[in-house]
Amino acid sequence: MICQNEFSAGSKATPLRRGTPFADDNVGIMPSSNPTPHPEVASRQYRLVIMVNMVAPYRVPVYDRIGQAFETTVLYSNIESNRTTWGGTLEKLKHCIARRSWGFTITLRKRGKDGVFDHRYKHITPGYFADLVRLKPHAILTYELGFRTMVALLYGFLYQVPVWVWWGGTLHSSAKIRKLNAWVRRFLARLTFRWIAYGASSSEYIRTLGVPDSKILQIQNCVDEQLFLDRVQPLCQPEVRPALLVVGHLVGLKGVYEMLDACAAVQGRGHAFSVFFIGDGPEKENLKQKIEQLGLKNVEFLAARKPEEMPAVYQSMDMLVFPTLNDVWGLVANEAILSGLPVLASKYAGCATELLEPEAIFDPLNPSEFAEALERAVLGKIPMSPPGRLKTCAQVADRIIRDVDSVLSS
Repeated sequence: MICQNEFSAGSKATPLRRGTPFADDNVGIMPSSNPTPHPEVASRQYRLVIMVNMVAPYRVPVYDRIGQAFETTVLYSNIESNRTTWGGTLEKLKHCIARRSWGFTITLRKRGKDGVFDHRYKHITPGYFADLVRLKPHAILTYELGFRTMVALLYGFLYQVPVWVWWGGTLHSSAKIRKLNAWVRRFLARLTFRWIAYGASSSEYIRTLGVPDSKILQIQNCVDEQLFLDRVQPLCQPEVRPALLVVGHLVGLKGVYEMLDACAAVQGRGHAFSVFFIGDGPEKENLKQKIEQLGLKNVEFLAARKPEEMPAVYQSMDMLVFPTLNDVWGLVANEAILSGLPVLASKYAGCATELLEPEAIFDPLNPSEFAEALERAVLGKIPMSPPGRLKTCAQVADRIIRDVDSVLSS
């Protein structure tokens, strides 16, 4: 074990860092633990339905804030098998109702040259329509452009209800979709009333579907910042510093094999550092074999942690490396920035250009570029990302509230 003093209830370890303040659109603020909803919309009795595959923990503060403004129901289809740390999420919703719609989920495993490249989940949920009929919403928010959104748009057309599509795809993540899927997206784009974009990279893609800026509400993907505002005990004290952290599902799509190759190159140059992979997945054993083949030192795997346990993980480390080959955003970058860590991220992460300095972005598919970037990280030459670039959950929710309310009020 290269990580000593693992956290326990009686641990006296000194925290390395603490969370950092956010910034409002222009002015730095510390968000309150119970922000007051907008008074101009808080008393309105509009019914809103949010349609999702799953209720993600990081969305709970946003949904609850929206639920203080509208009578909100979250319809979800299922829980994906790789979300092992998301238990108890539904119980955290205080101001809106979560209801599972009838349907089923198909799991697909996409394989690459090194093993499992990614998992894909197809949610087929016919029960959405019946639930919409029963709930009679005044407005609908639905995620992505699949079966769920087709149901939402059909209901919106039949009952003259505006539909917002909450979209996270980027030009990179959508580059290899089939021609039929591309045509379907363009067709559905014509029927969509409004869009909610994860960030600038998502807005860029939405425009390619022929959608004008006037129909795009650009927010930002966010995490529950309240988890990162207080001092916490570090999970452990790594023996070898700097300690680099990689968080995510252990599949090829996350760039974990490219990460090991870059580590081997940097260690071969005489640099000492440790690497911690936090997460589970089908490629763990293959990764361990590759570590032995490369002769890597100071690499450790730790199990996936619940969201409320992650601040202790970040407090233990010196830097986050996010080597993904394809992510529409990358919320681990948000979490690391909130924890006061510098972030080195792949150019294929949707959040990269919006949150990070150019020196902190690299191409994981370019081995020499990755190795050079990782060496800079080990030498402490990666700049911190300004925390003011992050939006709080309240700020994100309020933008959505204002947009929905302005439409329904008119």
